[in-house]
Amino acid sequence: MASILTADGLDVSAVRLFLSIVELGSVSKAARRHGIAQPSATAKLHKLERQLGVQLLDRSPSGSVATPAGVGLARACAETVAKAVALVDRADALRDTQTHLTIATTRHVGDHFLPGWITACPLDDVRIDVVEADTLTVAQTVRSGEAMLGFTEGPAAPLGLRSEVVAIEKVVPVIGRRHQWFGRRRAVTGRDLISTTLVLGRSGSGTLDVVEAAFATNGLGAIGHHVEVDGAAATRVAALNGAGVAFLPTCRVAGDLRSGGLKVLPVRDVNIEQPVRAVWRGVRPSAPAARRLVEHLRNSSRSGPFE
Repeated sequence: MASILTADGLDVSAVRLFLSIVELGSVSKAARRHGIAQPSATAKLHKLERQLGVQLLDRSPSGSVATPAGVGLARACAETVAKAVALVDRADALRDTQTHLTIATTRHVGDHFLPGWITACPLDDVRIDVVEADTLTVAQTVRSGEAMLGFTEGPAAPLGLRSEVVAIEKVVPVIGRRHQWFGRRRAVTGRDLISTTLVLGRSGSGTLDVVEAAFATNGLGAIGHHVEVDGAAATRVAALNGAGVAFLPTCRVAGDLRSGGLKVLPVRDVNIEQPVRAVWRGVRPSAPAARRLVEHLRNSSRSGPFE
C-alpha cells in the first residue's frame, strides 16, 4: 500500500472529500458541501482508493460507511489536509510580504513625513496599510508582528527593536496671542518655563519624552504644572487659545507662525531636537517593501534638523 504522505499526485481535495463522506455518511451530501456533482465525487474517491491501494468506504443505498481501513486512515488523512493547509497558508504569507506592507506610525509622522516618503520610494506594486498610534503603541505593534515597520518619535529607541534615525526635527516652545508673554521681547530661561503652565501631550507621546529629556539634560528637573492634551493638533489649539507654553515640531506650527497666531518663545538655555526613527524586529525588516523604504530613507535623509 502506498504511504499517504508519499503517494505521488495525491489530490488533497479528494482527501478532504473522503473526510466529509466519513463525517456525513453520504457521498451526495459530501459532494454538495464541496460544490461538485455526485459522479465527480465518486470518481475522485475511486482515484484516491487506487492511489492508496485500499478500499476506504462501503457503499450501500442507505449511505456510505468507512471500512476498517478507512477508519484507520481517516486520522492520517486529516493530518495530511492540515499539513497541506498549513503549507498553503505559509505560501500565502510569504507572497503577502512581497505585495503588502503594514506600517505603524505616530500621527505626527503619518501626517507630515510618511506620505512624502512613500511617494518618493518605488512602492507602486505594494499595498500599504497605515496604523496610527502614540510612540509606545507603535513599538508594541511592531514587537507583536502586527506591523512590519514602525516610525516613532522620542529621545531613545524602543526596547527590543532595531532602529535607525531617519529624520531629526526641531521642537520649539510656542505661545498664542492670549498668552501673557506674547508681547515679551526678552528671552526666557528654562527656570521661567518650570514656573509657568506648559501644554504637553499625554504619556506615551514621543514629543513629551523629548521635552522631559531636554529638561533633565539642562538640569531643570521634572516638568512642573502642565495641561495634558491628546495629540499635536490639540496641543496647537490649546496654544492658540493661550492655555500655556506648548512644545511642538516646527512643521506643525509653520502656518501659525507665518500668520502671527503663534510665536516662538525664545529660550536661552533649552534647545530641543526630536529624532524620528524607523523601527523593526530582527536584524533587518522582514518584508522586502519595508527594506526598500528604510534603504530609501537612509540614502535620502538629511544631516541636520528639519526646520
